Amino acid sequence: MALGLGGLGAAIGMGMAAAEANRAMMRQPARQGDLLRTMLLGQAIGGSPSIFALVVGLLILFLPVNEAIAGAEFAAVLIGAGLAVGLGCLGSGIGCGLPAAAACAGVARNPAKSTALTATMMIGQALAQSPSIFATIVALILLFLPLPGTGLAAIGIAISAGIAMGASALGPGIGSGMTAGGAVEGQSHWPASRPVTVRTMLISQAICDTPAIFGMLVAFIMLFTMHDLEPTIVGFSKTFAAAIAVGMGGIGPGIGCGSVGETSCRATAEHPENDALMLRTMLIGQAVSQSTAIYALIIALVILFVV
Repeated sequence: MALGLGGLGAAIGMGMAAAEANRAMMRQPARQGDLLRTMLLGQAIGGSPSIFALVVGLLILFLPVNEAIAGAEFAAVLIGAGLAVGLGCLGSGIGCGLPAAAACAGVARNPAKSTALTATMMIGQALAQSPSIFATIVALILLFLPLPGTGLAAIGIAISAGIAMGASALGPGIGSGMTAGGAVEGQSHWPASRPVTVRTMLISQAICDTPAIFGMLVAFIMLFTMHDLEPTIVGFSKTFAAAIAVGMGGIGPGIGCGSVGETSCRATAEHPENDALMLRTMLIGQAVSQSTAIYALIIALVILFVV
């Protein structure tokens, strides 16, 4: 699961960059050097989530069996770590491919600004990888720190923490990449507006990552505070239901916020004199788009602490 899911997103993203580079070279064969450099940089950064997944996958394979916990609990730890990093890296891998593809097209469109376009691409890709980094942290905590609880409660915590983190990181990884792609495309058309376009991109990507932070919060609550959870099917069900709520509830808002950010970056690049209006509209739209992620977080917390 770790490398299978994590490598899937990175492969798609790197393929998107290569496909756009090929199309760009047909239009601008004289700029093949710049295009090849941009493609390779975009692919190298876009492949980072698969490296995170590879590291966790190798740890899962070679981690010594923990004799202090039951076999089923140890197996649940491995499954949870695989789900966390696999799903978390899937979204970021695809997301990193979007600005890389946009940068290749932009270099063909505006070769004189290839350095600036590549720099914006790299900044956008770095932030699009944030959800995969969150997921890797949760996976490492699962592998190396003791679980709270015993029996079915411990099994539920291990698997549910992985689902909460991994699923909630899927949408933000893609959405953050959509925003970066819009910023790079807008900058290629209107390079003079780069400062305000990059500012809008950074703010949008920070908001896109919020559902992943909600998922990480719920995962941390499970891993560090659920010491008194009853070791029965009831305890297992509580953590599993909370994970489904916050994990699935974060996918839509992450992608939705990315769609808002993508159009805002393009509009800001075209009309930088209206950047305050564009930013305000984007923030309002993203706040409303985030409401369902907040509802999901509330439900998850109620399940864990009230029900």
